[in-house]
Amino acid sequence: MFANPSKPTSNHSSVRIAVICAALAAAIFIVDIQSLPLGVAAGVAYVGVVFIALCLPNWQQTFVVAAGVSLLTILGLILSEPAGIPWMVVTNRLLALYAIWITALAGTWLIRSKRRKSEENIRIVEKEAERARNAKSRFLKTASNDMRHYLQTLSLLNGALHKTVNEAKAQEMFAKQGDALAELSDLLNSLLEISEFESGEVELEIAETPIQEVFRQLQDEFAFQAQAKGLQVEFDCQAEVVLSDGMLLTRILRVLVSNAIRYTDKGRVRIFCSSESGGLRITVRDTGIGMASGELAMIFDEFYRIDNDPAARNNGLGLGLSIVERSAKLLGTTVDVESEPGRGSSFSLLVPAG
Repeated sequence: MFANPSKPTSNHSSVRIAVICAALAAAIFIVDIQSLPLGVAAGVAYVGVVFIALCLPNWQQTFVVAAGVSLLTILGLILSEPAGIPWMVVTNRLLALYAIWITALAGTWLIRSKRRKSEENIRIVEKEAERARNAKSRFLKTASNDMRHYLQTLSLLNGALHKTVNEAKAQEMFAKQGDALAELSDLLNSLLEISEFESGEVELEIAETPIQEVFRQLQDEFAFQAQAKGLQVEFDCQAEVVLSDGMLLTRILRVLVSNAIRYTDKGRVRIFCSSESGGLRITVRDTGIGMASGELAMIFDEFYRIDNDPAARNNGLGLGLSIVERSAKLLGTTVDVESEPGRGSSFSLLVPAG
């Protein structure tokens, strides 16, 4: 009979309960003034209406119903034909009013107590979950330094062996090993970045950032990767300055450029800027495999990967665009996507001008 304290009643259900209470109260009132002058049965029936009203989400609504049926109880006394002993008639009406308000007050108190207890339990669970997330973040931070150190050592050894050994087969094996180490490093960085977002430890440092410096850094990072695939990568932007967190903006563009190169087998990847009211729009456009419209709503979900390119199915965990979306939200912007299967994709975001 009582409303679920952990799940408030919807507006539609509230209206339905109010209509039921009004209809029952009206029916009881009609019967009361016609055939039950003593009001004994009417009083009990009005208490039932109040019980139903306890299912309403707000205690004020329950009190409104209680006040309404109390008024009907008094009107029933006035409008019904006198019958029986007068003091007994009045006493029955007073008992009905007493039962109505005891039910409303006691029922509301019990429900609110139960709701407060439920909310307190939810807060305790949330605190425990937050404590567990913070513990996980601390563990990842502590372990990341050692893991990165070992990865860097392996990469250096791989590079040294690659230069030392001249046998073609060994060279091929070292090249594959280097690719695997690079992928492992990317996965580690992605997991650590997701952990930072979950723990809420990402702090913004908003400052004027020359966009050409960001482009120059990305061009140096991806030049070899693009050349290995035979792709043309263009960075096109005038001497613009944006007001943003340079590190976070670089992280966003790094993921977008990396994905563009990964999912493009021929053609080019173009990164360019265009002025808009309120800021500078930075766009990463490729001529890759593209995506169907049904996939665009899911690409920012964690661990989601595009499944229309067999060569890319085993690359990454599908965390890159999730990191992009979270980073963009921290910067107060969104990432717009346009794509068409077989014709490429375009990702863009609007950044305040400096």
